[in-house]
Amino acid sequence: MNCAEFQRDLPLIIDTGGTEEQEDHLRSCEVCRDLVNDLRYIAEQAKLLIPMLEPSPKVWKGIEEKLKDQGLVKPVQVRRTL
Repeated sequence: MNCAEFQRDLPLIIDTGGTEEQEDHLRSCEVCRDLVNDLRYIAEQAKLLIPMLEPSPKVWKGIEEKLKDQGLVKPVQVRRTL
């Protein structure tokens, strides 16, 4: 197996681990081994990009109320000028 054949089947290799022939090539070819390692790293890092969900306003209001109850936050008083 050469690099072109290996890289042609790369999506399948990444998903399934590949055949014995592909595994042999991976063990003997530093270029393809580095490529596979880089792709696996990118895939792992991409999982971290999943957007975080913002808590609902109800959650923030509950936190604010608890802090007020504990005296850690004082209610804001609005001053009006004439």
